[in-house]
This record gives sequence, structure tokens and C-alpha cells, in this order.
Amino acid sequence: MFKIFNYFGEIWQSSTILNKLLFILYILIIYRLLVFLPVPFIDIHELMNTLENNSASGSGETGGLEFFAMLMGGSLEQFSIIAVGLIPFINASIIMQLLTAVLPKLEELKEQGDVGTMKIQQYTRYLTLPLAFVQSYGMVFLMNSVLGGTVIDTSFLNITLAAFTMTVATMFLIWLGELITEKGLANGISLLIFSSIVSGISSQVYSHSSGGFNIMSIIFTLLVVLILIVLAVFLIKTKKEIPIVYSRQGQVQDTATLPIPLNPVGMVPIIFAIAFITFPYLLSQIVLRYSTNSEIVNNIANWITNNLSIYSEQPSVIAILVYFLLIVLFTFFYTIIIFNPERISDNIQKRGGFIPGIRPGEETSKYINSTLYHLCLWGGVGLGIIGIYSYIIYYIPFIEQGSIPVVVQGAGIIIIVGVVQDIINKLNAQLSMEKYDKI
Repeated sequence: MFKIFNYFGEIWQSSTILNKLLFILYILIIYRLLVFLPVPFIDIHELMNTLENNSASGSGETGGLEFFAMLMGGSLEQFSIIAVGLIPFINASIIMQLLTAVLPKLEELKEQGDVGTMKIQQYTRYLTLPLAFVQSYGMVFLMNSVLGGTVIDTSFLNITLAAFTMTVATMFLIWLGELITEKGLANGISLLIFSSIVSGISSQVYSHSSGGFNIMSIIFTLLVVLILIVLAVFLIKTKKEIPIVYSRQGQVQDTATLPIPLNPVGMVPIIFAIAFITFPYLLSQIVLRYSTNSEIVNNIANWITNNLSIYSEQPSVIAILVYFLLIVLFTFFYTIIIFNPERISDNIQKRGGFIPGIRPGEETSKYINSTLYHLCLWGGVGLGIIGIYSYIIYYIPFIEQGSIPVVVQGAGIIIIVGVVQDIINKLNAQLSMEKYDKI
């Protein structure tokens, strides 16, 4: 306990860190204020009445969408201009990462160091702009439909201007995130998402507690959160270190390790899984809303709505299973894109290194590949369990439905743990630099 107080004391005495923290707090306040700005041309009275009716009836129609938007730094509260949030930027980043693994020119840029990375980031922003407009356009239609179709006039001019406003808001969020990153205490985009998740958890906990405190529900919720935090820390921190020996003229000159994380791709598999399982559900909603004459098509749409929706509080077993398998599969897929065992093996061999007991070259590549796949399996399963726990928990007989806030979910916990760890690491680095300067 004394070490903790001493640690905070060191932070308090550092004017540089305090100024950076205050600046970040200022940016986060601006970000949260944007939640209260609704999309233009919204009928505010109709919107408030619809939201009140949904709240009074306990409707969960927007629950899943709100949770997904929150994970991406957006907010559906009051049909906010940041409803899309950072989804376009995250999608653009994923697309650029995939293209970098496929296109030689982008791969060459990546190998150029900071200059190449900055160029790729610039291309990512260019790609974000059209994605933001298209996704904003779709979000306006989707939210208006979910809220009854009377909240905004769906004329071409209204929808286009509303989508343009949401696009500008998304680009503004990216700029705010970059300002935070420049201060060097955290990744700005991750911190904005962190702020959105914490705010969502706070509001959900408050809404649950407004009806009275249930001591058993509180204890059970805290226990679940604690288990999730431990599992998230385990997934983030666990690494397998492969020993590497570097030799010159037959003599050992140096030893090192090649660390391979248990979960090398973070939250990306969950984002991919949500996107893939959401698409057929949204398509089925469009088919049912604008019903076709084909009975077969309508039956398929009904089956998808009833069995593949993860936006209800208690999805079907099929939806949970498909969601889990998608998370595991995308963990493998994205790891293959990010890591290249052959390139790692070549780099080790070029520097005169080898793994003890493994021949350099092809055998080293196969060994790294098998190790990577083994870790991906367990990392993907762990990530999948975290992703689906909030759905399967309602199938446990003695747990009262609704006793745990919907936003206290594993996906959000992983982001929170990751951001907190990143901030602590960068604070420690800053404090170490200041101590070194004083010597």
C-alpha cells in the first residue's frame, strides 16, 4: 500500500506528467460532450418519446447496437452525431493491415520504419473518409428504423446532410485521438474507446441500482468482473519465449528470446466476428421490413432473425456457438496475416541465430508456425469465452436475468485492462526518464 501512495506521489510531483494528464482530461471532456449533440434534422420530441417508451417497456432493440457502438467509441444516446464513432477508422486500419500483407509496395513502406508507418497512417485516414460517409448513411437509416421510422425525415437531402455531419464528427474524433497520442501517455484511439466503455458501464450500473440494491447481485457482478479481469490480464500478459542463440565463428556471442503472445491480435477477432454475424441479421431485417413475395426467402429471414441475433439479451444457442467459432477462426486468420514465420526465421538466420535443437531455415519456420498455432488455439478459445460469457450466463438457472449490467462484458474488460496497462507502462517510462535527467 505504501508503494502505491509513493507511486502516486511521484506522479503528483511531476509537472510534466500532470500537464499531460490534464490535457488528456480536457480532450475526454470534449469527447463526452459530443454525446449530447443529436444528428441534424432529428425530431427531438419524437426521439425523446421513443427513447422513454423503449426504456419504460424494457425494450432491448438498441441494446446490442449501443454496446457495439460503445466498443467502437461511439454512442447511440440521443441519436448522437458520434453514433458511428471510430468504427470507420478501425475498419480502415484493419483493411490497410490486410493490404500491407498482400501488396508489396505497402509492405516496403512498412519496412521503412517511422517514415513508412506515417505514410500508411495517412492512407488509412484517406480510406476512413469514404467508409465513414457510407457507414454514417447506413447508421441513420438503421437507427431511424429501430426507433420506429418517425424520428427523422428520410428525404435524400436530410439523410445526406445528417450522414455528412456524422462523418465530420468521426474525423474530429480521430483528430482528438491523435492529440492524445502526441502527449505520449496513451494511445488516443484506445483511450477514447476506454472512456466510452467506462461511461457506458457507469450509466448501466446506475440504471440497475435506481430500482434498489440487491446485495447478492452486486457481489455476483463484482465476482464476475474480477474473474474477467484476471482472464483478460492472463490473455494479455502470457507469452511463450522461444530461446535464440547468436553465434559468430562457432562461438556463442549472445542469447535472446522471441516472445510470442498467447493472444497476439487483441480485440480484432471479436470485431470481425461481430461484423460477420451482424451482416446476415441486418439483411434479414431488411427482407422482413420490405417483405418479398418469396415464401422461402421470408422463411430464411425469419430463421436468421430468431437464431442468429446477438442483439437480444438472451441469444439462441446457435447464435452463441457461431459467434464463439467465428472468434476462434478469426484469431487464427488475423494471426496468419500479422505474423510471418518464414520471415521471422529468415531474419534469425541472417543475424547468425538459431533455436537450440532446431535446424535453421525451414525447420525453424515450421517450429515457429506450430508454436503460433498452438497459442492461437488457446488464445482464441479464451477470447471466445470472454466474448460469449454475457450471453451464456443467462442460461444458468439460479442467475436472475438482468442482474448483471449488459455493458459489463468481457470485450470491454479486455480493452479496459489493455489501456490501463499501456498507461501504467508509459507513466513508468516517463518517471524513469525524469529520474535519469536528475542524475
